[in-house]
Amino acid sequence: MHIFVGSHNPVKINSVLNASIETWPDVIVEGFDVKSDIPEQPIGDKITKTGAINRAKATLNEALKKYEVDGFSFKDDQILGVGLEGGIFDDEEGQMWSTVWAAVIDKTGFMEFANGARFMVPDVVAEKIRSGGEMGPIIAQLVGEADVRKKQGMIGVVTQGFVDRTEEYQGIIKLALGLWYGRNWMNNIKY
Repeated sequence: MHIFVGSHNPVKINSVLNASIETWPDVIVEGFDVKSDIPEQPIGDKITKTGAINRAKATLNEALKKYEVDGFSFKDDQILGVGLEGGIFDDEEGQMWSTVWAAVIDKTGFMEFANGARFMVPDVVAEKIRSGGEMGPIIAQLVGEADVRKKQGMIGVVTQGFVDRTEEYQGIIKLALGLWYGRNWMNNIKY
């Protein structure tokens, strides 16, 4: 199995590797620097999901260009593109929440999705996002550490290391991969 991730962020790559290695012990996971074609700070589930979809499609296309040009051909069920996108949304009471979307696409164009890791964004961060800031740089500035999004992420900061961003993303991508893996489950139904 070859899984291509729409990012060079080690958090995203490691979350995909950790989520897939049990099912595919010989899995190859590679990141590609692709654009999400959405704002740097995704606001709302629709935009955040769109970013994940765009990343999954773009990375699959880049992987196919890179490998199939050289004459290597993947079977339809041996290559996946993955997009992970974190964003925020406001609930009906006006509280800001963090959210993550995962999209998985195969060579046939079949896609699966998962969403989760929803937790309230601390007010000090929410205020800065509402003023036009982006979560990653805001957290990095607050804690005085560069590239927090490539390390523990906001979840690692607010849980004081109890949960880090790789763990946060791993469960979501494992669910999306599992839904793709089980896509033909209805073939086993006995009527």
